[in-house]
Amino acid sequence: MKSRKLNNVKSTRAIGILILLGLVAAVVFFIGWTPRQERLHMIEAEAKTNAEERLAVTVTKVKLSPPTHELSLPGNVSALGDTPIYARAEGYIKIRKVDIGDKVKAGDMLVEIDSPELDQQLRNSKARLEQLKAAAMQVRAAIEQARANVKLAEINFGRSRLLVADGIIAKSDLDEKTAIFDARKADVNAQEANLVAANEAISAQVAEVGRIEQLTQFKRVTAPWAGIITQRNCAVGNLITPAAIAAGRDLFRLSDISKLRVFVTVPQTNVGDIKVGQKATVRVPEINRSFTGVVSRSASALENQSRTMLTEVSVVNVNDALLPGMYVQVGLETSISRRMLLVPGDTVVTRSDGTYVAVVSKENKVNFRKIDVGRDYGTELEAIGGVVEGDSVVVNPSDDVKNGVLVRPISRK
Repeated sequence: MKSRKLNNVKSTRAIGILILLGLVAAVVFFIGWTPRQERLHMIEAEAKTNAEERLAVTVTKVKLSPPTHELSLPGNVSALGDTPIYARAEGYIKIRKVDIGDKVKAGDMLVEIDSPELDQQLRNSKARLEQLKAAAMQVRAAIEQARANVKLAEINFGRSRLLVADGIIAKSDLDEKTAIFDARKADVNAQEANLVAANEAISAQVAEVGRIEQLTQFKRVTAPWAGIITQRNCAVGNLITPAAIAAGRDLFRLSDISKLRVFVTVPQTNVGDIKVGQKATVRVPEINRSFTGVVSRSASALENQSRTMLTEVSVVNVNDALLPGMYVQVGLETSISRRMLLVPGDTVVTRSDGTYVAVVSKENKVNFRKIDVGRDYGTELEAIGGVVEGDSVVVNPSDDVKNGVLVRPISRK
């Protein structure tokens, strides 16, 4: 019995010691674990704070265009006919019949000019013409009188010659009659010359009257052909002066938009695919419409700087949906299917030594890479070299975005 009690006591002591040791180990572990956890929390908080303090940038991906046989190029729309309208007559604008947006036909009056000085010039010119005609009539009367005097002198000359032959009068009297006869013939010649001069003066004055009458017709400014008024630079009461006419200050601008011209610049690599008469598709994203056009002409030469060829596409303006000055996309069929790397236009940085994009690596570090720009598609550009598909590029990089800077990228939605 004593032996059994002694064993129980020893077992109880051993258990107590083990429990005590466990408690001591737990206390020691807790004392060491707590500071370590605090340090870990501090490190995580510091890392989080550093990440939040990094420059936040918006990024987007470099993408590969889908394969296509169509060459899509940006184009600018121009009117088939576009001309400024000027005034030729001086004076004040009395009537204005049209304003911007009005459609006119050939010969329609646009404005009427009140020009009292021009009217007075016309009256004076016509009065001068009447004076010249009256003077010419006087010359004709003088010619008739001179011819009558010639006849009388010729009769006296003949009579005197007979009397001299009969010895009735002296020869000196015949000489006198001969001189008078010659003088009267000279008077006729002089008056006929005066009539020629009078007729020439009348012809000149008739031309002057016609010139002024033509100018008076310019008081009515008319449309040279059918179109639409796109600009108005005049109002009733405006004074049209010689200085304004000489300076070429236009009253209106008239455009013919029934048929439009779309200008595109074709890259050198695609020049061989473009032919006159080739069909083209003109797309206007803003109105979600497409128009069928035809390649009407090309420059047949490349620009030295851009290595592109100016090409014109003619398109019928159905319901006047297209407007001059619009930005459109022109699709032209090509013989080769191509895929291109595209970067958004707002990611490109132009420097003195070339064109760059800011690429963000997997470690969120910025690296500026130089690219060659190919075709311009408006919102996107073709990137030749420097980037690959899937690269993250910074949108509108600020001056704080530099090589090697750690950033916090935010994907553009």
